[in-house]
Amino acid sequence: MSAINVSAEASFVQADLLRRYTSVINSNDSVKEKLEKTVSEWKGSSSAVLLQDSPYRNTEDLIATWQDVDVLSESYESSQLIEDFESFCRSNKQPFDKGFWESQLLNPVGNNGNKTGNEDRNIAHKLLISEWRKSLDRAISLWQLDKLSELRSKLMHELEEWLNLLSTLSVELETLGLDPGIWLDLSSGSLTARDIDKFRRWSTYLAEDKGARKVADILGKMRQIESSERIEKVKHSTRTEVPVIDVSSKEEIIGIRLGKDIEHALPSELSLLSDPETSLLFDIKYIESRLLCFEMQGETLMSRDEEVETEQLIEEEDKLGPMILCVDTSGSMHGTPESIAKAMALFLSSQAKEQNRPCYLINFSTCISTFELTGTEGLSSLIQFLSQSFYGGTDVAPALRHALKKMEDESYQKADVLVLSDFIMGTLPSDILSAIEKQRNEGNSFNSLVIGDCFMNERYRTHFDQEWVFDPYTSLIHELVHFRHAMVDAKK
Repeated sequence: MSAINVSAEASFVQADLLRRYTSVINSNDSVKEKLEKTVSEWKGSSSAVLLQDSPYRNTEDLIATWQDVDVLSESYESSQLIEDFESFCRSNKQPFDKGFWESQLLNPVGNNGNKTGNEDRNIAHKLLISEWRKSLDRAISLWQLDKLSELRSKLMHELEEWLNLLSTLSVELETLGLDPGIWLDLSSGSLTARDIDKFRRWSTYLAEDKGARKVADILGKMRQIESSERIEKVKHSTRTEVPVIDVSSKEEIIGIRLGKDIEHALPSELSLLSDPETSLLFDIKYIESRLLCFEMQGETLMSRDEEVETEQLIEEEDKLGPMILCVDTSGSMHGTPESIAKAMALFLSSQAKEQNRPCYLINFSTCISTFELTGTEGLSSLIQFLSQSFYGGTDVAPALRHALKKMEDESYQKADVLVLSDFIMGTLPSDILSAIEKQRNEGNSFNSLVIGDCFMNERYRTHFDQEWVFDPYTSLIHELVHFRHAMVDAKK
């Protein structure tokens, strides 16, 4: 009976949640799979709890002991049996007729007023055990129903809390223009309320701060799809009308032939019919198809498909390249600048995931930690990585050196590097500058977002292809400079 109840409760929970959270559950297969898996595991664990945690196991053992007692033995204590049964009934608020059982077991009297025999005592004993078992079954059923209700409420609360988190996250993702179906993938890790709070705090900067959102949009369009042209020989089919001889068309005389077509017979042959003596010859020639007749034919047009090879200018589109994000979490970034940097990193990495662009994140201060956003990584893993902060000094060199090494991988060629920092730091070593120039010549780009108002303008002026300066306190973009172009123009 408990197994049936558990299955029914599980079906009710699943159906109720599917009805109330349809959009969230159907947004991603992994959400529905986790719901089904959680409910299925709950069925198994709840069945085990109902079997193993029953408070009546000692009562079951006691009934089994009394059932095996020899009623005819001298050690048989019917008063103790009645007392045990009474104790059970009282504790479980079930009716108990003590006088009846004492009359049957202690002082049994027959209908004729004589003492009953051992047989009557044995029957009374079995009847009490049977009634006790019925009472026990009722008590177990009531306990199981209460316990199952408790377990169901706990499951419902946990699943509602989880689905409400996903609903909140879905709204936040849509606000940023991101696809919830991609980010609600629960195959790796699980989101917590703390993760959602962090996501909401970072996304608030992009949703409410027009300057921050404008910067995010600009950065999101970094490395627009580039086009190139090439000449390619292309074969294509053309249909032309070609004149062909049509023997069934009688448009033109082209010669003489033997036949029996009277309408095309020569006049000399037809003249044979004017004389009765020569008409016999005409008949013979007609039968033998030896009349001289005009041969006639015509022309008709027929469509013909031909393959023609031509040279054609083909425009090719390069795919969006990989993205490497270096996020400064040093002490000077503490507070609003760090939150802006992480909000930008979250937005850009989310875009990269939707665009199937390889994305690599480097968290740096004086040391670094790394995270590769692959197809199997979910939003919870990304948030947990971005939650890290070093709060030490600032040295971008280890981050750039690691990014340069990452560019040697085949999957990170023609990558876009973006450094998000306040750039309150020392100069870069010459070997890194040389490596940056080498990688730039191989199609990689180096960009920076300066967050703050303390940027030392000249120090890093020629290190990046593009650099944006954003003041988080005024929400203004002070500069939008193409340093690479400016440097080239300065050399002219």
